[in-house]
Amino acid sequence: MRWPCVGSRSFTSSGASSPDPQGPPVGHDGWHTEVVGVEPTAGEVRTLLIGDDPLTEGLHEGLVVQGHIVATVATRPSGGQETLAAAVDAAVALLGRTDLVVHVPRRPMDPVSLVDQATADWVAACEAPMAEALAVVRACRPHLGSGSRLAWVVPTVALGGAAGFAGAAAAAEGIRSLAKGAARQWGSEGIRTAVLAVSPEVAFGPDAGAPLVATTTLADSALARPGHPVYDLAPILSLLADPASAALTGATLVADGGVWMSP
Repeated sequence: MRWPCVGSRSFTSSGASSPDPQGPPVGHDGWHTEVVGVEPTAGEVRTLLIGDDPLTEGLHEGLVVQGHIVATVATRPSGGQETLAAAVDAAVALLGRTDLVVHVPRRPMDPVSLVDQATADWVAACEAPMAEALAVVRACRPHLGSGSRLAWVVPTVALGGAAGFAGAAAAAEGIRSLAKGAARQWGSEGIRTAVLAVSPEVAFGPDAGAPLVATTTLADSALARPGHPVYDLAPILSLLADPASAALTGATLVADGGVWMSP
């Protein structure tokens, strides 16, 4: 599934533009780097986006619409801490600075019975996303300064749990705790964190997400639709990079069309 494409340009490490934003990126053995956005100016928000799925693509397009210069580091299972750090360094070198970092952790797309789930599958669903989130923190920390924001995008199953997605829910809740800990540790330096919780339909895709929403007790969306990555979710992330949100840190914002109305 791909979200509607919007106009953008791709910038390589040499600064030349490419007509194909989906063209070959800069490789780093398991990760790759791509910078897409409007022509850079001194006032543009510089955003580092880390992820590799349709949701990440939609957020990328939406942040470009918001006027951000967006560098995307696409994750690969084979990538480790060293190669992630190299990819982040390359992306930040292209951006010039880092105002906002957005991480979309990997997550399972198919429901699995908790009793029948193999240990390896649990590790992949729960422990791997949290390890990836920690790796992102370590790779990005040298590039964060006063006024910077580190944000994660997770499914709302972190708030209420979900049958078949216990590992994903546990991982998302762990990432929410990571965001709180980082907010406490780095607040005195002016570095802020946040978590954006999105509908299962958006996080897991319609095939898995829609049935999951339908089986919950809060299936009715107040807006009768989930948040759209390009037109609904990216503007919220853009707000997190605005000085107007300076007092917000460590918090989870829910943008699912009015399903989970809880803090």
